Amino acid sequence: MKPLFSFSIVIICFTLFLTACGDEPIVQMDPSLTTTTAANDTLKAVANQFASINISGIKGSAELNGIEVFENDVKVSFDRIRFKGTAVAANPILLLTNDRQGFTAEVRLRTLYADIVTKITITLIDNDGNRVSVSRMIKATKQGPVIGYSAANPVNAVAPGTDYGFRFSVTTGSARLSTISVKENGVIITDVSRLKFDGIPFFSNPEFLPTNKIDGFVSNVVSVVLPATIGKWQYTFTFTDTLGGFTEYDVVAYVGTKLDFVATGVLLNAAGPQGTGGLDLDLGISTGSDDAEAEIKDEGIDAALPLVSNWKQKISAAGSAELRRVIQVIDISDIYVKEQILNYWNLGSPVSGPTPNKVLVNDIFVVKKEDRYYFLQIDKVTVSPTDNTDKFEVSIKW
Repeated sequence: MKPLFSFSIVIICFTLFLTACGDEPIVQMDPSLTTTTAANDTLKAVANQFASINISGIKGSAELNGIEVFENDVKVSFDRIRFKGTAVAANPILLLTNDRQGFTAEVRLRTLYADIVTKITITLIDNDGNRVSVSRMIKATKQGPVIGYSAANPVNAVAPGTDYGFRFSVTTGSARLSTISVKENGVIITDVSRLKFDGIPFFSNPEFLPTNKIDGFVSNVVSVVLPATIGKWQYTFTFTDTLGGFTEYDVVAYVGTKLDFVATGVLLNAAGPQGTGGLDLDLGISTGSDDAEAEIKDEGIDAALPLVSNWKQKISAAGSAELRRVIQVIDISDIYVKEQILNYWNLGSPVSGPTPNKVLVNDIFVVKKEDRYYFLQIDKVTVSPTDNTDKFEVSIKW
């Protein structure tokens, strides 16, 4: 019996040895999915346009099969998705053979037409059904057409009835362009014979843009026949898109006679050096207060007062000129045509003799000499307490 027992022991040990030396257990590995967008970043996009997220997928134990895209945990319609720049036929997106080991790609999602923040989730699936996902937030903002304007604003001194071209470049926002409309002083222009786009007459106002302009255009002219009436006119150009978004752009046009002269001059204290105290407004040149070329003059000093305060700081018309003070709020930078100066002359208060009060910075005057009207703005007043070098610095237009 002893030999049989020994043989049995050998068989058992051999069996245990074979078991201990068998294959290692197989460990199943899931695929991996990463994105270059940081977890705390919110992607920003124009509503109804594509937002992009770059991803990289690597297979695990099984080959990759496809990716699936969700928005707020709801599967996205395939026609809103682009993968590697190409439209897809389904969602999930079936990966091609060369992507099944791993890939890097751009996934693009057309956002909703709303001012909204949504969650986009991209899920990677392998042939064993294993799934991994990344999620990021997208903030979509509705945007109307983007307008660039490359002509004068304001339009300076255009003759009445001029067919004037306003030059625009427009790009799309959330949707393709649809129409253009033009208003004059806030009122839609009903006489469409006054309007053209890129040389083509309007048939209505608003007018549909040509089909070759609906994706935007560069440096096209919207022309408007300006009124026969002299004055300030505001034009509002409105571009709309196919979703009802719109953007407006305002341009001011001054219809009238161009200015002949724009300059600055200095009117010195009449009690200063000989030959000072007057200002020739035709040329903006300081001259004597008795010079026939002077249109205005300084009123000098009050000898009864001490030197530190004896300058009267007043002006008057010189020779045959007339002087009026303008009380309306206006800046000389807003004077573009001669007719504006005449208008402020008509609104002005006549000044007989010296101005009743001291002349201060931003005071406005209009001077008339013969058939010429001069617009004056006091830019700076310099008071000299030690001598008679006091002065007014003046801007002049006529």
